[in-house]
Amino acid sequence: MIKKSLLIILLSLTLSNSVLAAEAGGSMICPSADIFSRIMDQVCWSCFLPMKLMGVGGPGSTPDGARGSNPFCMCTDRLGMPEFGWSLSMWMPKKLIEVVKTPWCSPSLQGTRLQDDLFGLGKPLAGKTNGESRLATMQYHYFSYPLFAMLEMFTLDDCNTDNFADFDLQYVSEVDPTWQSDLTAILLNPEAIIFANPLAKMWCASDCVATTAGAPLESSYGCAGCDGSLYPFTGNVLYADDPVRASSLISQRALAAMHRRGIAKKTMGNDNMCKTSFWPMLPKSQYKLSMIYPVPEASNSGPSGKCCHGLGESVHSWATPAGGRTRPGKEDYVYLLWIYRDCCVR
Repeated sequence: MIKKSLLIILLSLTLSNSVLAAEAGGSMICPSADIFSRIMDQVCWSCFLPMKLMGVGGPGSTPDGARGSNPFCMCTDRLGMPEFGWSLSMWMPKKLIEVVKTPWCSPSLQGTRLQDDLFGLGKPLAGKTNGESRLATMQYHYFSYPLFAMLEMFTLDDCNTDNFADFDLQYVSEVDPTWQSDLTAILLNPEAIIFANPLAKMWCASDCVATTAGAPLESSYGCAGCDGSLYPFTGNVLYADDPVRASSLISQRALAAMHRRGIAKKTMGNDNMCKTSFWPMLPKSQYKLSMIYPVPEASNSGPSGKCCHGLGESVHSWATPAGGRTRPGKEDYVYLLWIYRDCCVR
């Protein structure tokens, strides 16, 4: 009886400690990114520059394909009547992309497990070795994170890309069968077969050079810059080679998949001043990423002096300083996605 009572007490203490650890910010299996309590030091606030007001802006280059210097614009209302306004162009923090090795783990939600086990969905593939490299299946979660709207900064309805005003979960890869299987992904995106050859590798090498130089090539739609091939749209990557590079590649594949499904839209250019449009390919110059977990880019910018980077930019330009953007035992990553927006304010 005494032994049974002691066992009950020990189990109670263990469960209590587990609950307290979860409430304090996740667990060892699913850590917390503390995205709200550390909003001031995790976010790279200078990433919203350059801003162009009526075609005039501060220092810095605008993305390829963005609107020109025309200060005025015109849209039509629901009845087809013209509405005149002035142009505004800027980078806006709109989304969070978290890349995790443990299915259903969400560091952005304070280390919450979204689901313990839903019919085994999202479980990684058994480890496959290729020399010294190990194939891993990583999952991603796509969040709405309109930081300016949440802080009531630059709250212009005409510039809201998707009408989201709060933090919200939009997509989880664990329930997507095409994300788990290369074969299934190729059946739905057959163009992926074109990029599985040595010539495509050379093509992506040139894209790596151009992207790192700050001039991403929109024509290299099958490449993810220095991160590798954008296809297939799955979570299967060589994780052991470079975990940070693997997480960056997953972020690009996630964005490409969002565009293919119409969840992400084209937000810049003269044709998108009044409303966003469906764009099946990934417009790489429209986006910038800034890691906020486990090691925020804002805490230590790279050799270029920036604390955000373009899609596919070499990890050596933004992840190498301060011993890298990872820490032992922390294999989950959270990126803040900046979207360039051209809009007509009426």
